[in-house]
Amino acid sequence: MANAVFEGRATLGQTLFPELAAAGMSPQQQLAFARFRFWRVLLPVALWYSFYYLGRLNWGISLPWIIKDLGITRFEAGIAEAALFWGYAGATLLAGRASDKLGARLLQVFGGIGTTVMNILVALQSTVTGVLIFMWGNGLVQGLASAPTTRMNAQWYPRARRGFANGVFVMSFSLSTLAAWAITGYTVANYGWRAAFTWPLLIFVLPTTIALFFLVRDKPEDAGFPPYKEPNEDSVSTRAEALTDDEVKGFRAWLILMKDWGFMAMCFAAFTTYIGRFGLLTWTPLYWAETAGIKLKDVPIMTFALPLGMILGPFIAGVISDKFFKAARYHVIVGYLSGAIICLILMASIPIQTMGLFWAMTLLFFSGFFILGVIGSQWTLAMDNGARKLAGTAVGFYNGFNYLGAGVQGVLIGGILHWSNGNWALVFGVVAALLALGALMMVVARR
Repeated sequence: MANAVFEGRATLGQTLFPELAAAGMSPQQQLAFARFRFWRVLLPVALWYSFYYLGRLNWGISLPWIIKDLGITRFEAGIAEAALFWGYAGATLLAGRASDKLGARLLQVFGGIGTTVMNILVALQSTVTGVLIFMWGNGLVQGLASAPTTRMNAQWYPRARRGFANGVFVMSFSLSTLAAWAITGYTVANYGWRAAFTWPLLIFVLPTTIALFFLVRDKPEDAGFPPYKEPNEDSVSTRAEALTDDEVKGFRAWLILMKDWGFMAMCFAAFTTYIGRFGLLTWTPLYWAETAGIKLKDVPIMTFALPLGMILGPFIAGVISDKFFKAARYHVIVGYLSGAIICLILMASIPIQTMGLFWAMTLLFFSGFFILGVIGSQWTLAMDNGARKLAGTAVGFYNGFNYLGAGVQGVLIGGILHWSNGNWALVFGVVAALLALGALMMVVARR
């Protein structure tokens, strides 16, 4: 039905997509381009990424079992997770720049195969040291995909449509969380944490990585299309695209980003947001296992509301920023951060058993909704700053800050729990305060 409508409009000679018409494409060519970028780029990448996180989120979901089996402390668990995320931070910084030179698809394939191997190696370990080493290695290969994927989206979608495109991509983050909670949760509850680090990767991640290699193309020219043309407007994207090759050569690309105080303010805000994101993803199962008064095997299903909320947040945030704020992102970021802060304050103030399971699950849903909605808009903003010229570099730089924050939360929250003897109210209060600081930075930047 949708295709018939588009074809009818194309026959009437109407302009379907201004950025494609400006590139000299006929209505029929515009339709073919739009179909390709959705069905052969955006959707396959989103599906693949929905399984890619099985190689990373399995740590938090399996954490109660890992602590019990290996006899490690919560602080040691936090250190192991920090190794994962700090390895990721370094890799994504370099992978973003590399994707601007080499393309995204090759790095995506290396990431999918590499994380499968590293997870299997983690499953074979029996000491904290062994787990830490291969968790760090897993972070290195996991970091090869996200910034290159965003760079790929920038090649196919102009600034005015990136809220939608990145909303779909970041929604795959939440689908990843949903898939991880369902697949890893079932596996760990029935077969143990080592199986959760092995079979989901072999069954889901490896096959979709191979499929991605044959389906996806890095940019329109690789599929026989001309590149789209941005409209003549004064925006961060058009200014980035106006840079010459000499101006972005080597380390100059990073220097351009570091001189942009608004971009750096957004990176700091993202640093605090990822403390909140992975604070929830990593420690929620343990929080419920210790305080909700439920059986350990019921923890994955009882915390399922978190990934459900994460599905809707980024897509709605992307549409709002495109439709109501003319692609200005900070309004949505600050609004969603405010919602996340309120949720965390409530979690700090009211224990699960006092609140009741229904309201605790509802609060968990909205926590996921707001925190990932923030991240969807931040990703799009980073992408806007780099445009096609520097999309991989900008997103890789920004994502490096993300995962510095993700690593900090592992040490920070693990340390708080270890030395406060499990004071969860203090954990949520500290994370809420950090998110408030990030919201303030976005208000100052107003981008």
